[in-house]
Amino acid sequence: MKGRSVGSNFIWSLSAGLFYALAQWGVLVAFARLATMEEVGEFALALAITAPVLLMARMQLRTLQATDARGAFGFQHYLGLMVLNVVAGVAVCCAIATVLADSVHAGWVIAFVALAKGFEAVSEVFYGALQKAERLGLIARSTIAKSVLSVVLVPLALWLTHSPIAGAAAMAFAWAIVLCVFDAKALRREFPGVRPWSTLWRTPWRTEGVRLKALFLLCWVLGLTALLGALRPNIPRYLLEAHAGQAELGMYAALAYFAALGGRVVHSLGQAVSPRLGRYHAAGEARRYGRTLAGFTAASAGVGLCAIAGSALFGRWALTLFYGPAYAGNLELFVWLMGAAALEYVCLSLAVGLTAARELKGQVVLLVVSVTVVALASAVWVPRVGPVGAAWALALGWVSELVCSAWLTLRVWRRLTAPEPEQAPRTLAPVDARESTAG
Repeated sequence: MKGRSVGSNFIWSLSAGLFYALAQWGVLVAFARLATMEEVGEFALALAITAPVLLMARMQLRTLQATDARGAFGFQHYLGLMVLNVVAGVAVCCAIATVLADSVHAGWVIAFVALAKGFEAVSEVFYGALQKAERLGLIARSTIAKSVLSVVLVPLALWLTHSPIAGAAAMAFAWAIVLCVFDAKALRREFPGVRPWSTLWRTPWRTEGVRLKALFLLCWVLGLTALLGALRPNIPRYLLEAHAGQAELGMYAALAYFAALGGRVVHSLGQAVSPRLGRYHAAGEARRYGRTLAGFTAASAGVGLCAIAGSALFGRWALTLFYGPAYAGNLELFVWLMGAAALEYVCLSLAVGLTAARELKGQVVLLVVSVTVVALASAVWVPRVGPVGAAWALALGWVSELVCSAWLTLRVWRRLTAPEPEQAPRTLAPVDARESTAG
C-alpha cells in the first residue's frame, strides 16, 4: 500500500467534507422549507440529544486508530468495541426519548436520528483503517455517496409525507446502505485479508477480551472528552429551548450550521496531518511535529477569520437566500456565532496534536473547564439575552479551552525537546517482554 501526500489527502478529505457539510445543510434547508419552524426545532433537539451520547460511544476510536503508529490493536478490536458502544448508545438515546420527548412523534424522531448516527459511528472504524493507510480518497468517496443519498432521500421523504419522522428514517436508511455496501467493499479491496463482518463472530473474544478491555481503558478518556465536547455547543441549545421554545432553537440551529462548513475544512486538514503527527511524535521528531502542528493551527485560524469577515459582509444576503427573510433579521447573532466558530477551529487543531501525542487525560480537564464555563455563562445570558447570549456563552467556553490547550501543547513540546537523561551502564537483567497497550 502506497501512502498519499498530505496535499492529496487534504484535497480528497476537504472535498468530501465540504460535500458532506453541504448535504447536511441541504437537509436542514429542506426541513426549513418543507416543515414548520417548530418541526425544525424538533429535529434540532433530536440532534442535540443524540450527539453527546453517540459521540461518547465513538470514543474517538477513529483518531486513535489512525494515529496508532505502533499497531497496538487490530481492526477487529476497534470494530468490536465500536459495535458494543453503538448498541449501548442507541439504547440510551431511545430511553431518553421515552422520558423527555414531548410526544410520541418527537420520540420517534430522536430514535431514528440515533440509529442514523449509530450507522455513521460504525463507518468510522472503516475510515480509521483507511486513514491510517493514508487512503483518504476511499473515505472521500464513501462520504460523498452518503451525502448524495441523504440529500436526495431525506427531502424526498419530507416532500411525500410532510413528516420529520420519515425524514429521520430516510437518513438512517441512507447511511446504513453506505456502511453495508460501500465501506465494507472498500476495506476488503484495500486490505484483502480483512473480512469486516465475519471478524465479529470469528474472533475468539474469550481470549481477545483482555485486549478489548485494554483498548476500552485506553480510549474511555477520549469518549469522555467527546461527550464533553458535544455537550458544550448543546448546553446553550437545551437552555434556549427551555426558555424561548423550539422556534427560537430552530432559528439558532439553522444559523449555527454555517459554522460546520468551516469546521469541515479544519477537520479535513486534521485527517490529512494526524497520521503524520502521530508518527513524528512516536519517533521523537520534535521539529517536524512542531512545524506540522504550527502550520495546521495557522491554517485553522485563517479559516476562522474568513468566516467572521464573510458573515459580516454577506450574512444577510446568505440567510435570505437559503432560509428566507424570517431568518435574515438575526445578523448580529450570525456574526457572534462565526466568532465562536473561529475560536473553535483553532482549538480543534490543537486537539488533533494533543491526541497524536497521547495527551488524553489533560484534554478531559480542559473540557471540564470549558463545559463548566459554557454552562454557567448560558445560565446567566440565555434567559436575559436569548440566542445572542447562547453565542456569547459558547465563545467564552472556547476561549477557556484555547488557553488550556495552548498550555498542554507547550507541555508536550517541552517533553519532546527535553534531553534524555544519561543512564549509567546496567548489569544484565531479565527483560520484560510484555507489549505495551498504548497506541
